[in-house]
Amino acid sequence: MISIIISSANAKYLKDIYQNIEETIGVPFEIISTDNSNGARGICAIYNEGAIKASFDILCYMHEDLKMLTQKWGLNVVEKFKNNLRLGIIGVVGSSYKPLAPSGWGAASALNNVYFSHYIQHYKHKEKAAHLIDVNPSGKVIENVACVDGMWFCTRKEIVSAYPFDEELLKGFHCYDIDFCLNVGRNFNVAVVFDVLMEHFSEGSYNKSWMEDTIKIHKKWQKILPVSTIDINEYEKENMEKRAFKMLFKKLKEMGYTYGFARGTIDAVNKTGKLRSVLYYKLQFYLFKYFFINYKKD
Repeated sequence: MISIIISSANAKYLKDIYQNIEETIGVPFEIISTDNSNGARGICAIYNEGAIKASFDILCYMHEDLKMLTQKWGLNVVEKFKNNLRLGIIGVVGSSYKPLAPSGWGAASALNNVYFSHYIQHYKHKEKAAHLIDVNPSGKVIENVACVDGMWFCTRKEIVSAYPFDEELLKGFHCYDIDFCLNVGRNFNVAVVFDVLMEHFSEGSYNKSWMEDTIKIHKKWQKILPVSTIDINEYEKENMEKRAFKMLFKKLKEMGYTYGFARGTIDAVNKTGKLRSVLYYKLQFYLFKYFFINYKKD
């Protein structure tokens, strides 16, 4: 019933997750794994290839540093797609608002109604205890969002056939999830589910490759961004964009990009005509402070 597709970088992790899936999934399955320990292939190419090889109609893309905790979680996945033909993607963490500003899949809102998640996060790169990140303001079992995170998500084989991962644009390991969600989300629902629980044993990281791919996909999708699955007033939407741009400026400076490059990212977005003039000038001010006055406030 479910074909599980994994780009593998660690043989032990792959062995462990195979056993874990076998013990918990509760439905017929297959694992289609590709040894990519040398990092020679981009994840989009591997995921498209996995979809072609898949024997089942439901595809589950997942990282190998996971541990599934919900017993018979496969039944929950199958049920979601069976009961809703408009459902295109499900994940366990996502955001109902994808900013116009070059950014990750999420957004920060003072209203606390855009972020949804249900998983246990462990940390490899900082001293922090594992904890359950359970954010579900609506209390529903499934919540429509704009994008989900790529650590674990499921879809239909026919959807990947119609909306393949963009292996021409994205040749590395970043932004495949956002790009896929924005593509599929034009015609199908993307959602976070709360009846599948897992542990994730590493946190994400940002580098120049991530930044380059982020800017690529924002250029690709600038006509439809921002994307929102909830009603947000213009005041709060502008505040979310301001927060997203500030985070972008911070990352650009930390990664060693020049002020000129960072200014170019604002100007490129401004050319879409989707930034109010007041916000555009505010962003120039914030950018100047980040780069020349060591501005630290997020």
